Amino acid sequence: MKKLNITFCSFPDFSGNAKALYEYMVKRYKNNMNYIWIVYNESSVELLKSNGINAILIGTDEFKKYISKTDVFFTTQGNLDGDKIKAKNSIYIELWHGVGPKPSGFAQKNPSIEDIEGYGNISEVVDYFIVPSDFWKVVWGAIFKVEFSRIKSLGMPIFDYFINSNGKENLSKVLKLDLTNYKKIIVYMPTFRKGFNHNDINNSYNNVFNIRKGYDETKLNSFLEKNNYLLCIKLHPGELSKINIKETKNIKVISEDNMIKQQVSVNEIINAFDLLITDYSSIGTEFLFLNRPVLFNICDIEEYKKNRGLFFGSDDFWFPGPKFKNFDELIEEIKKLLTDENYYKSERENKKKLWFGNLIDGGCDEICNFLFENYNISTNIVKYKSIIPKLKMDNETYKGIIKEQESTIKKLTESDIRLKQIEQSKSWKILEKLRKIGK
Repeated sequence: MKKLNITFCSFPDFSGNAKALYEYMVKRYKNNMNYIWIVYNESSVELLKSNGINAILIGTDEFKKYISKTDVFFTTQGNLDGDKIKAKNSIYIELWHGVGPKPSGFAQKNPSIEDIEGYGNISEVVDYFIVPSDFWKVVWGAIFKVEFSRIKSLGMPIFDYFINSNGKENLSKVLKLDLTNYKKIIVYMPTFRKGFNHNDINNSYNNVFNIRKGYDETKLNSFLEKNNYLLCIKLHPGELSKINIKETKNIKVISEDNMIKQQVSVNEIINAFDLLITDYSSIGTEFLFLNRPVLFNICDIEEYKKNRGLFFGSDDFWFPGPKFKNFDELIEEIKKLLTDENYYKSERENKKKLWFGNLIDGGCDEICNFLFENYNISTNIVKYKSIIPKLKMDNETYKGIIKEQESTIKKLTESDIRLKQIEQSKSWKILEKLRKIGK
């Protein structure tokens, strides 16, 4: 019996929902399917292969030879939508990378040309989108302009990490720090504020919280030290700002470099934290799955709502926790959330039910039950009749784009793709070109 070829791709390499689902499938189906990871970074190929994982560098001859053999694609950002044309009979499953309050794609007030082209291409290629509950079917329908029949509320694989990972052990490795010395661990994870065709927030206040006035780093550190709290700061991997963060015994930065070295993703440390501080990031929504307190930074919300906006135009809807706009409120709300377990508890529980329904894990079992029967694609799966596979392979425009893609990929080096270098913006421009493959 011919084995199915299952192709995974994510950004960053080997991460997010794709990684969680891959690990589940390997345990469930063992070697009865062929699993291949398509990666952007040559060092990722070496790393994955050293761990017994099949990996192919995008754009290489090996990639071109393999991709047409794909039976099922799993991606997190429409990574391989341009390659569906080479595997016309395959099933394309989009797991996406997060759920939250930020309008994307066609749901934005003023989507860019790149958004219209990119999200439009994804909607034409993808057979099924996977979301954690029926609530997100409405949101995804708006983002991608797709009918509900293609959006399946089956789960969110990263939640397997949320509940099963040894977050404190992983965080200890990343920080190279003994965490048993701290009473509580807090993390601040802000959203991506500038880039990806958007200019959402201009951080000009020279502090990581973007507090307008009264920010006192010495006072913050004293507060943390007095209460034996550890504050971890994890910037978005695409963050372009260059805010200088002074590390102390009680303030530590979670660096992308250290996470890569330890082969640990953010989803595998998330349950180490007793309190999340965030702004408009999807992590503020996802963290509710753990039913732990969240403190929301709205110091620049008016600017954000004007430039990017929030779904339904409501910040109250998305923030089941206290909010702060100044330094004193930041300190006061941290105190309340870490000493009163009932503070905003009912709000968190209500939103968790709405956003995640009856999910008790990442839903990988449900996703696979829907897609596969034993080791074959389920007979109930319906392929979307996309217009893209009807494109002629000898089309000169298409050939020109493929040529540009190959040229772009040759320019990719480890220094370009590494997450730390995204802050320099050059690598993101390269990835933008990759997003247009096949258009």
